[in-house]
Amino acid sequence: MKRIAFVLCAAVLLCAAVRAPGAAGLPDTSRMNILLIDIEDCNASALGCYGNTICRTPNLDRFCAGAVRFDAAYVQGIACNPSRSSFLSGLRPRTTGITSNQHVMDDHLPAGVLTLPEILKGGGFHLSDIGKLFHKIEYAEKQYAAFDRLEHYQRPQGWTGPDPILTFPPARNPKPDPAPKDERSREYREWKRRHSDRYGDTGMAHEDHGDYRMACTAVALIKDYAKNGRRFFLSVAQSKPHTPLTAPKKFLDLYDPAKIPDPAAPVSSLKNFPYMKRATGGNPDIFTQKQPTPQQAREAIAAYYACCTMVDTHVGMMLDALEETGLAKSTIVVFLGDHGFHLGDHGFWSKYSMLAPTHRAPLVIRVPGAPGNGKAAGGIVEFVDFIPTLCELAGVKAPGGQEGVSFAPLFADPSRPWKKAAFISEGDSEDGDGVRTPKFSYMEFKKGEMPAALFDLGKDPWETVNVVDDPAYAGAKAEMAALLKAGWKAALPDR
Repeated sequence: MKRIAFVLCAAVLLCAAVRAPGAAGLPDTSRMNILLIDIEDCNASALGCYGNTICRTPNLDRFCAGAVRFDAAYVQGIACNPSRSSFLSGLRPRTTGITSNQHVMDDHLPAGVLTLPEILKGGGFHLSDIGKLFHKIEYAEKQYAAFDRLEHYQRPQGWTGPDPILTFPPARNPKPDPAPKDERSREYREWKRRHSDRYGDTGMAHEDHGDYRMACTAVALIKDYAKNGRRFFLSVAQSKPHTPLTAPKKFLDLYDPAKIPDPAAPVSSLKNFPYMKRATGGNPDIFTQKQPTPQQAREAIAAYYACCTMVDTHVGMMLDALEETGLAKSTIVVFLGDHGFHLGDHGFWSKYSMLAPTHRAPLVIRVPGAPGNGKAAGGIVEFVDFIPTLCELAGVKAPGGQEGVSFAPLFADPSRPWKKAAFISEGDSEDGDGVRTPKFSYMEFKKGEMPAALFDLGKDPWETVNVVDDPAYAGAKAEMAALLKAGWKAALPDR
């Protein structure tokens, strides 16, 4: 069903603020601000703060030292639009009806559903957005209209907010390549491929990059909030490390492709693999025509790391602004990637799979004064849990009908056992659903090369050998299939 009737009382829709103290074991967070930093297409394992010994992320390392790093955080959609539509609504892709980047969110969301900014607006927050939060302006006109300030993004019809807080000179792009106007044309498709399918030096100065300018704008807004005293929700986008994998030369120079290891899970290791056509052919976004040579793969990974380091620099600018203004003590900071990214594993580049490199994403959250800060949480959490969690922390009543659960208790005790499984859906070529536990990953497909896949994560953490037809795994297959059918309510934590 595309539409589901949600019966919500007016008080819930407006999300009246709750002035009770914070979750058990936490300081009172009910008047704190929220800074959400969302970056695109980020493989958690690529970041230095997640243990990568090559990629340099000193600012995120510093942030992790005073925050909770979630090591088993999983998205519910395999691309930007289904993932963001899910975690910004608190509903799973099969409920939102948004399982593809082509699905217009406003046309599919069940009637009456409020998204995170609308909920926080009802709870008394002043809202500012810098760059992309929802997938496209034309997908989310109503949701963007809730913002009091919009920067570095299109504005919905009728929006009457303030002018930009900063102005910048035109970017000095040595090779301008404007997009054709007709997005249905062959010329536009070729432009899109040409734009994304590349890596290396942008040829631009750092200060001319959009991500840098968005970080500068965030710093200015943080300083403005420190002066005016408003309680704020500030969402700040970073387009990297999304393709094209390009960055200023000074970041590329930090990485020697010769020192980059070959990608894990080579095609030769795959057996009874459910995505074999992709593993041996072209990819979305980059290396679209054919698989790269080993040298090209190393160069692309080095460029990806350079993009991550550039983003880390911008995150550092924002964290420093919080410290300098004194807002660090009263601001919950959320750093996340909207989904993962394959870096040559399985012959894959980009996202669009239910395998771990897409399913798992970085998530680091600092709740000032929380006992768990500086520790890692190993229990499973899902991005669909954001609204219940942030509402609990912010002292705002979450709407009914949520399909996640607050993981606020993990900020008091990150070692606490949590969800039994995470779920994911993909609605494009394979049209499937998957469930992941610490022991197994199981997928069912309505289309594609095979009906199901099962991976033994204890023996095969990279998901290379599909054992779904192995008699020795008949019990595990039945158990995982039953869990997938039972759905997310069967995997909730004991609270």
